[in-house]
Amino acid sequence: MIPTRTARGLLISALLLGLGASVSVATAFAATGTKGAARSEQAAVKEGGTLTIGVRWLDYIDPALTLPFVGGTGVSLVSRGLTDATCALLFRYPVAPPPIVRYNLVPEVATGYPALSLDGKTYTFTIRSGYRFSTGAPVTAGSYAAAINRNLNPAMRSPAAQYLKDVVGARAVQQGTAKTASGVKAAGNRLIIRLTRRVPDLPARMTTPNFCPVPAGLAVDPEGVGAPLPGSGPYYVAEFVRGSRVVLERNRFYRGPRAHHLDRLVVRIGDEVATNTDKVEAGEVDVDLTVPLSRIWEVAAKHRVNKSQYFSIPSTAMFYVYMNTESPLFRNNVKLRQAVNFALDRTAILAELGPPSFGTSADGYLPPGMPGSLDVHPFPLRHPDLEKAQALARGHTRSGKAVYYACNDVGLGCLKVAEIVQANMKAIGIDVEIKSAFPYTVKADKTSTRGEPFDLTDDRYDVPWVDPSQYVNVLLDGRTIHATGNTNQSYFNSTHYNNLMDRAQRLTGRARYEAYGKLAFDLAKNAAPMATFISRNLRFFVSSRVGCVTAGAHDLDFAGLCLK
Repeated sequence: MIPTRTARGLLISALLLGLGASVSVATAFAATGTKGAARSEQAAVKEGGTLTIGVRWLDYIDPALTLPFVGGTGVSLVSRGLTDATCALLFRYPVAPPPIVRYNLVPEVATGYPALSLDGKTYTFTIRSGYRFSTGAPVTAGSYAAAINRNLNPAMRSPAAQYLKDVVGARAVQQGTAKTASGVKAAGNRLIIRLTRRVPDLPARMTTPNFCPVPAGLAVDPEGVGAPLPGSGPYYVAEFVRGSRVVLERNRFYRGPRAHHLDRLVVRIGDEVATNTDKVEAGEVDVDLTVPLSRIWEVAAKHRVNKSQYFSIPSTAMFYVYMNTESPLFRNNVKLRQAVNFALDRTAILAELGPPSFGTSADGYLPPGMPGSLDVHPFPLRHPDLEKAQALARGHTRSGKAVYYACNDVGLGCLKVAEIVQANMKAIGIDVEIKSAFPYTVKADKTSTRGEPFDLTDDRYDVPWVDPSQYVNVLLDGRTIHATGNTNQSYFNSTHYNNLMDRAQRLTGRARYEAYGKLAFDLAKNAAPMATFISRNLRFFVSSRVGCVTAGAHDLDFAGLCLK
């Protein structure tokens, strides 16, 4: 139920902005000065010290190679967190004490929103002065241009190259006929990006860790550069021993407003996920980024949620049941697709996967709180409406049979979800055959292959940056359907809705978000190619030594951590 790199291309995350926010467990205060410590709460925050995070593995510290989505193993969580702590980005998202999550995009090194040309294809970012790498060198417009061109370099094999295909000259770099993209220029304190078409979410794309500024001439290596790696944020990578540890230390030249208290942050590589929770409890490590499903109840009961050690915050990850609209059962069968949405027992599924801190029941296509998301519910959240579901299904069950592809990974709860959906479908006259002889990655490849004979499947979906088009267009635009590698697992293709997506995508600002919010609601209620069942939370468990915890759109704020 976790997106694969090949089948999901466009997945996870927005990062954090610590514009002065940090909490001394459950106390929020504003940060000022180079250390980010609030004057009114100075005594509550300990400056200095070393904090340890335990992870199973970590392959790269290179921002160009950071996976821009949240994986179930915690690898991308820690790599994103480390990159975020060492990077001063053009734009990012605010941090706040859990469980508050804010999705309002704000400038960091950019002085404000970029100037946009009349045709909407050229963005000009003005770079704020005063930011410096840990070497003392200034962070300039050229530092961001270097990062973009490094991501595009085919020898780098960066996952971010796919997000830059609309940049003028990107193809020439990818094909090896140019070293830099002609559409990316640094002119004084201005970064100018020319595009082949309108890309309204370009500023949001810049929040991914891959667009961390880099010093000119940083080596291009598909295995990633080593340490020391200059940082532009509050910290820099002082040491990296692959398979053993990563050490972050303070960037003594950092003068930005983000909270930072530690002298050193150590990531210990090789700690098993299954035992990391115990190590935090015992004080052997300070942060567990992936509390196993089997331990959530125990940890939540002992420490309570969002109080001192166990934290659960909303994320951008959504769980959907996909109905294959090209299969004989669901093709041109809106009534049955709506019936599935009314019959789905979202509460039962959530209870099987974990306690309330795992997530919340959901029926909309956008995460709650995302710009544009409407707080309305076309389908029941607490209990199925079988009377409505049966009325809709009557006369539309066709063969009365469906094939459900589920993974066999016990730890992901795939079979549990499939069995609940099977029972729900039985109540509306559909017999579901569950095929679950697949590991997750095999199942994901099969369901993303057009023509595969399935009717139903479920999956988790996350995004690399916070924008409604990453859900609506990526999951439901019929023009994106290919032979393999489809993110549109419903194989939904409607000229009407494709046109509405184009219309929403042409808008800017609040009008764009509002148009997408209405479109997402329309799609869920009236077309119903998917049935949403959970908006997932991210879970962090910290040791009793930790005194400050803040989080952003869907990441723990590593830079803002402190010790008691």
